[in-house]
Amino acid sequence: MKIFAKIRSSQGEKRLAKKLKALVRQKQTHNFNTAKSAGIIFDAGNPDDFMKVREFSKYLSGFDIECSILGYANADIVPTDVLFRDNVTVFCNKDLDFFFRPANPDALGFMAKKFDMLFEFSLKDYFPLRYISSLSPSAFKVGKYSENNLNLDFMIDIHSQPSLEFLIEQIKTYISILKN
Repeated sequence: MKIFAKIRSSQGEKRLAKKLKALVRQKQTHNFNTAKSAGIIFDAGNPDDFMKVREFSKYLSGFDIECSILGYANADIVPTDVLFRDNVTVFCNKDLDFFFRPANPDALGFMAKKFDMLFEFSLKDYFPLRYISSLSPSAFKVGKYSENNLNLDFMIDIHSQPSLEFLIEQIKTYISILKN
């Protein structure tokens, strides 16, 4: 059964690469003073990460940045601690298509929205999250450094302290000092 899943996954990767060739987006560097909207995608399987994402969302609100949050739970059902939260949408494995791509209407709507900044807060490489961040038309994409995800505009290497808290701290520091 693992061989069949690998074939499905590789087909999903090929379809992503094909869509990326056709993607046209206007890149623009933003900082917290110039951005008006932000999207955050994160691993919803860890409740501690959810709280850190909510705190970061409140931080962005302090700059009058409108924020939308999308989480992915690598499980068959969405964890109860992230259900029914304001301005947070979560999808899980049952919301993926045959090639492990997001098929949830909320996730697809999020992916189509053009944010000034898109933050990818996942420490693990989940294809559905990478699919969304790669195909997003957002102007400035930010996340952790990964050899598998070269579609981000600004990557931060956190191998010395691989935690979401450290990634968020580094993003706050570096995005604050960016000039347009």
